[in-house]
Amino acid sequence: ATHVYHQYTIRVSDDRDGFAKALDAEHGIGTGVYYPIPTNRLPSFQLTLDLPETERAASEVLSLPVHPDLSPDEMTAIAEAVNAVARAGV
Repeated sequence: ATHVYHQYTIRVSDDRDGFAKALDAEHGIGTGVYYPIPTNRLPSFQLTLDLPETERAASEVLSLPVHPDLSPDEMTAIAEAVNAVARAGV
């Protein structure tokens, strides 16, 4: 078995969307939010549950670029950009 390199997801507790915009604008790094709706609120499940941690996770997760063709230098650049934006407090 080998890794599929599908997602590398981090949690940004303060202003996830601003963090994503800063990564793109300042460093040219695109991001994605793959699961913006908590599973307990998906219409297909028809649930009425109070799951505050699930709600919080859905509002904080941000996926970074990851795929087998990323070079070590590109991976380093992504990590450094994430750290720079985090230090800036965006």
